[in-house]
Amino acid sequence: MSNANSDPPNVTRDLTSISDVMRIVNREIWVVTAASGNERGGLVATWVSAASIDDQAPTVLVGLAPNHYTTQLVEQSGSLTLHLLRESQLDVAWNFALGSGHDRDKLATLEYLLGATDAPRLRDCLAWLDCRVFARLATGDRHFYWADVVAASRVHPGDALREHQLFASATPEQRQQLIANRDADITLQRPAAVSWRELLPEYLYFQPSRPSK
Repeated sequence: MSNANSDPPNVTRDLTSISDVMRIVNREIWVVTAASGNERGGLVATWVSAASIDDQAPTVLVGLAPNHYTTQLVEQSGSLTLHLLRESQLDVAWNFALGSGHDRDKLATLEYLLGATDAPRLRDCLAWLDCRVFARLATGDRHFYWADVVAASRVHPGDALREHQLFASATPEQRQQLIANRDADITLQRPAAVSWRELLPEYLYFQPSRPSK
């Protein structure tokens, strides 16, 4: 079932201007790792944020594409480790940003240990969070995971690597591959995102409240 608010805006939008504004945001680069049985993997994500202001119950919200290998490992294990990288760790970021765990082991050349949730934890990073998933919302082109932070540590001082720094460091080949990967994901995921909006569960409907008289 659908309602008017579940449909995309039925107006002409300046998508170029919208994209320009979105690019102002300079999010942290997060390396997400997970494991299930003998399988392990990792990817770069930027949709990561704190999900509670209660420091007695630290939680995070992570958005991952459902078709990615690491997402499948999170689905199977219910756990993941989040890593912030130092600004100098561009090579580590590119290792996880390009290619798929279906084709290669992205952890093969890196030192890691198994964290509190048995997800791989990189030894060399700016900081890490071991997390255990307790809720998930599948929205077509993204799976959103709410997870309890069960362990954490800052490994080095300094600032975190961010999107603009990573993209500025890209070679023409890396930039071309990023664009190709993004376009392939959009082509694959767009039908699922449209279907999710069309079949939006009733408990997610939003109706503006009417001002009281």
